[in-house]
Amino acid sequence: MPMVTVRAVRPGDLPQVWTLTILPNIGETADRAVPLPLPAAPAPPPGDFADVGDPQARFVARGGCFLVAVTGDGHVVGTGGFRPVADHPGRLEVLRVRVHPALRRQGIGRALLGALEARGRDLGFHEAWLDTATNQPEAMAFYRSLGYREVGRTSHPDWHWTLAYHLKPL
Repeated sequence: MPMVTVRAVRPGDLPQVWTLTILPNIGETADRAVPLPLPAAPAPPPGDFADVGDPQARFVARGGCFLVAVTGDGHVVGTGGFRPVADHPGRLEVLRVRVHPALRRQGIGRALLGALEARGRDLGFHEAWLDTATNQPEAMAFYRSLGYREVGRTSHPDWHWTLAYHLKPL
């Protein structure tokens, strides 16, 4: 694994966090030509990803956390967060797990998930929940390799994918 540090997100990280968040939505999911460092996005992502616009308010203040993986020179190469699931006490929902496309399969995602799960245990959570789309077989295999088991699926006529739900005891 490249030398990275997993730590809490800082305000100065946000423009790179925003860029990394939207990469999968612009067709560059596995593009190793994506530059490192990432260019800074001028504004937070819209719509479904608006929560990374202010991780402090949308994750931390709600009882969760938001972490980044950064290189020695401070470039964001991975993200991930969680927040409590309101109707399931003791359960956290893992969200916004991303690794820079050029650095995938090098242990960064594993380090991020390990840190998220450890922080969740420290905060008293006993299980982790996440979803991923079935059109991302690498992500599904990654989560299975970490002990997440699929517990259900949801489809919708307007979607081009199916969501697979996963659960793991912490």
